[in-house]
Amino acid sequence: MISGNRQAKHVKAITMASLATTEDITEDMKATTISPPVNLPEENPPKSSDTVVASDVSKTATKTKTKTNAPPPQQQKKNSVVVKVGMVGDAQIGKTSLMVKYIEGKFDEDYIQTLGVNFMEKSITIKNTEITFSIWDLGGQREFISMLPLVCNDAVATLFMFDLSHKKTLSSCKEWYRQVRGMNRNSFAFLIGTKYDLFVTLSEKEQAAITKQARKFAKAMKAPLIFSSASHSINIQKIFKIVLSKVFNLKCNIPCVSTMGDPILEH
Repeated sequence: MISGNRQAKHVKAITMASLATTEDITEDMKATTISPPVNLPEENPPKSSDTVVASDVSKTATKTKTKTNAPPPQQQKKNSVVVKVGMVGDAQIGKTSLMVKYIEGKFDEDYIQTLGVNFMEKSITIKNTEITFSIWDLGGQREFISMLPLVCNDAVATLFMFDLSHKKTLSSCKEWYRQVRGMNRNSFAFLIGTKYDLFVTLSEKEQAAITKQARKFAKAMKAPLIFSSASHSINIQKIFKIVLSKVFNLKCNIPCVSTMGDPILEH
């Protein structure tokens, strides 16, 4: 938990040229492999087909790169940008678990419930640009709703999260969306289902009903829909690659998954 007077950094202006690359995103921390108790597909290391790459660079940028008096790459000043991401949703749906899994590559079933706001950061590098994800996790109890502005103000992306094994938490996303949009109308919305490992234990009828409603909400929110599991490392890295692609309007080559029963990834 942090004090309310700590402010997130504003996202700095950045040109598309500084992000133009065909290389994979390099992570500062590697995820820890956790043996799943059930037979579920674990998230594979980034492949060439799962990269986030920039769109075409302007001719002006191309000319600039070819100047003979340009300093050697090792002497170029590294650009830096902060991307603030807010996480909201009901209590005990796995918000903190997802954040810790992404930041530290760890999963612990015995996390203490978030009281107030949790905050973590992680930096990744794309070519000559260091991007820091500043992730703000709001406790899901209603008594912490007064701290919502701390999480949502200045956020460029908001993850609206729900427990795939509890349909009621999905219904709550409508109210969370209404609250957030009252404070920040410009952040990119993402609808994230957690605990996919429990979702697959439900009947096909229950899975179909939850998936149908989630797609309906995602369409209304104009948000990507992603099913994930922190305990089984499913779609955790991909969530933040897609966030990056939306925030900077980059081309995303991560394939969509739409088959009922599979970990949905529609963006």
